[in-house]
Amino acid sequence: MSYRCAVKSVAAQPTLSITGRTRVANLSATIGEFLPEVWQYITAQGATPAGPPFTRYHEIGPEEVVLEAGLPVPPGIQGSGRIQAGTLPGGEVVSTVHVGPYHSLPDAGAALTAWTRAHGRAAAGPNWELYVTDPGVEPDPTRWKTEVVQPLAPRA
Repeated sequence: MSYRCAVKSVAAQPTLSITGRTRVANLSATIGEFLPEVWQYITAQGATPAGPPFTRYHEIGPEEVVLEAGLPVPPGIQGSGRIQAGTLPGGEVVSTVHVGPYHSLPDAGAALTAWTRAHGRAAAGPNWELYVTDPGVEPDPTRWKTEVVQPLAPRA
């Protein structure tokens, strides 16, 4: 798939999420555990998510990853237990849209890394994926849309 990368400015977004370490082989199952738990917590607080679910990768190793999976929320909602309040950072980002199954999402991240290097920019932290298409609504994985976002460090 060919990726079109675009620079834009985004506002910081409050979130509720769960962060944990998992084996790469268990990635889908872990995300599938974390996201419903966060969703249920948000709705139990009488709130509604402020956007699509996300996953952010804090460490990526050959066999394990440290990932954060959650949802954007209105300001002021506190976490509890392993569900923690946080923020997706604001500022300048480069993003691209991946269309297709989740197993090929690393290709979108690689496209953002290549764009960043080619344009003399540096990442300002880990990228994140925004799951635009709900697989419960659209069962065909070839039609799933995921926005992959890389925050950028200010220009030198």
